[in-house]
Amino acid sequence: MILLLFLTIGILHTVEGTEPAVEISYEEVAARPYTETLYSITCSVTHMPVNSNLWLSMISSAGGYVENFTDESNGGFWFTVRYDSESSLTVVFNAFVPHYEGQYTCMVRENTDDNPLEWSSKSVYLKYTTMPEIQDLIYDDAYTFNYDHRLLFLNDGSALQLQCVASGVPEPKVEWKKKGNDNYVIEGPLLDVPSVTKADSGFYFCEAHNGIGDPVKSTELEVKVLDFFPPKMRYTSEPVITITEDLNRYWGNEMGTKMEILVNGLPPPTVTWWKETEIGRQRIMRESTSTHRFLIYDGFFSYPGTETDHRLIIEAPNQFRLGTYVAKAENSLGVAELNFTINAAETTYTIQR
Repeated sequence: MILLLFLTIGILHTVEGTEPAVEISYEEVAARPYTETLYSITCSVTHMPVNSNLWLSMISSAGGYVENFTDESNGGFWFTVRYDSESSLTVVFNAFVPHYEGQYTCMVRENTDDNPLEWSSKSVYLKYTTMPEIQDLIYDDAYTFNYDHRLLFLNDGSALQLQCVASGVPEPKVEWKKKGNDNYVIEGPLLDVPSVTKADSGFYFCEAHNGIGDPVKSTELEVKVLDFFPPKMRYTSEPVITITEDLNRYWGNEMGTKMEILVNGLPPPTVTWWKETEIGRQRIMRESTSTHRFLIYDGFFSYPGTETDHRLIIEAPNQFRLGTYVAKAENSLGVAELNFTINAAETTYTIQR
């Protein structure tokens, strides 16, 4: 654990002769990242009067009330009071919350009933401060994002907007930087690129600093700018399916006929299934009630550059399902098709096409 230590010593005033001289000093300690600045305050007295009391007094900036720190104070978790001697007092804050921001003074008073003399140190003002912390990186939900690799996919020419959410007291200054490019510095929490190109691909991170402790960095976010391309398709099952079993037994069992393809493209293609008939091509829709129903499966589009699985399944097919089927993939750049043929060997059924 690295401690950042800043020491400022304020000397009050020294009274000539045997008059007590009261001094106050403090240390600023950032105990660990992302925490408030902690303080250790010491009161010390030269020529401490006999039968006198020493304490630390605070006037809070939150409401102006006064709090005195003595050996009878109960700070609990927040602070501890330690008398090193009758003329030396140390208050250590374990958590310096906004409540404790204010003006601090060391006090000495004679413990007598009649007109007790009182001496005080110079006052110091202690501020509530915290190290910066990056809480979140915000991006448009419409972006394609791979959470496992913190990878953001963008199309060439699209807009990139990333928001860095940082906190700290005082408010931290935020900058965006790009790994491997020391000259790339964008001031402010918003990274805004109206139209990205391939050159904008890379690893980005934001950095926050407010003068308290070291600057902090976010995790890196990789941006990949991709080119559009028309659909590409390939078979993952046989394009020609020939039924060679006894047809009566085949049609009556629960077997299904599967047609499977892999599709790639950017923007992600839409895949539809069709059947060639005597009256033209007819689109196949999902069926949930038919005994010989069609089932259509569309794989999950994870991120560009990977193929997506698509299937057409005919449950318990009959002779009327024989014929030519077409898988069609299309996006804004083009259309691609693959054909499947289902036929039966040595059947006496009339095949409808």
